[in-house]
Amino acid sequence: MKIDRRLFKNILLELIDENPMACRGVLSILRIEYTDQVATLAVSLEDPPRLLVNLGFLEAEASEEVHVKAVLLHEFLHVLLNHTENFKEMDDATNVALDAVINHIIQRSEGEVYSAFFRQYYRNLTGYQSLLRPALETELYGYQDELTPLRRGLRQGTVVVDDILELAREIRKSAGGKQAGLSEHKQFLGHHGKRVGGKAVSGKVREALDNTLKSYNGSGIYREPKSRGFGADPFPERIAGKDENLVRWERATSKILRELCSPDPRGLRKEPVDRTVMMPVLNERDRRGFLKALWTPLILDMAWDIPYEKPQGTTVVYLDVSGSMHGEMQALVHLLGRLSHHIRKPFWAFSTEVAPAVIRKGILETRTTGGTSMNVVLRHFADMDVEKAVVITDGYIETCDPFLLARLSNKKFYAVVSRDGSSAKLAEAGIPYYQLERYPGGGPS
Repeated sequence: MKIDRRLFKNILLELIDENPMACRGVLSILRIEYTDQVATLAVSLEDPPRLLVNLGFLEAEASEEVHVKAVLLHEFLHVLLNHTENFKEMDDATNVALDAVINHIIQRSEGEVYSAFFRQYYRNLTGYQSLLRPALETELYGYQDELTPLRRGLRQGTVVVDDILELAREIRKSAGGKQAGLSEHKQFLGHHGKRVGGKAVSGKVREALDNTLKSYNGSGIYREPKSRGFGADPFPERIAGKDENLVRWERATSKILRELCSPDPRGLRKEPVDRTVMMPVLNERDRRGFLKALWTPLILDMAWDIPYEKPQGTTVVYLDVSGSMHGEMQALVHLLGRLSHHIRKPFWAFSTEVAPAVIRKGILETRTTGGTSMNVVLRHFADMDVEKAVVITDGYIETCDPFLLARLSNKKFYAVVSRDGSSAKLAEAGIPYYQLERYPGGGPS
């Protein structure tokens, strides 16, 4: 995959917005530093905390954007698990054990889409090194060897961080004194030197980690999360994995919502873009101008791509809270909470009236009258000094008022319709709409 600094930063910002495994607090304070001094990616915890990125590695190994997110989550877990302080010296067996547990935590938390990167990257490894490659469920019931119980334990979450040292001892014993590291053609993900401790952890990182530990329950990471500093009560189950169908639905729905965002000049979130300007300074990237400058005595204007920060996408959002969308409501609120930085405040809900809404700790707070009226939304949007809006609904609405539609002729208005909803009235009104995939149920974990 072709990846440059701008694309990497956008992927990182998207991951921070999605906030899987409560990674936002840590990843959002890291200063990005692009370097070939690390083989893959690494986090430097001293002040100022830095995310060290080898773009060449990502370009060679990542074939999808979600693969980059998987590597970033891997680095986040190294920090969360405090491996810099817990493992002052790191041998190959400990490296394999630690990374195997981390890769399987990501698989259980975020699903097969994320863990696909580890299966691709470590596809040719055998023996204990193959534990770095999370097994698919079907693989555990086909050919079985002496490692199958371990693979099953890692997948199910019965082999967790508490077992890293015991797992490392098993690897050393199996290796018979030989090195248990990777081949010369592969690198451990992250910075795995022989000595990994010694530098003071930044106060910002310590604070971000403390906040994460207070908000996250640690299920599927430790057997007794509270003894490790996690604040929330553990779930009854050891694993809080997401149904694969739900993961796919979330990704597809999130993609639609993101694509419908528009620039907001008042927004705080920025993204780097290049702007072409002409300057009388030589630039070898402007090949035509550079060649002409070799023979002409005139001073030519050359094309330069100058980076600048522009506002990130944001739009007005109206959510149907009439009562007929309860099946998907919890999941949609979950996704809209992730996209809060992209949504112009206030966020709006509607039934037979439009009311301000807010999402606090994953809970939608607003008021509803029970019915559904699209015309109140059209009137509200027409009266706003905003160019673009998105309404999320099941489509069971009244006939849209032609007068209100005429008032919106110079604005952009889109609808997102639930899979079991009706698009007939929207199509009749000429309102562009996107229909979601069928919601699998179960709610977000």
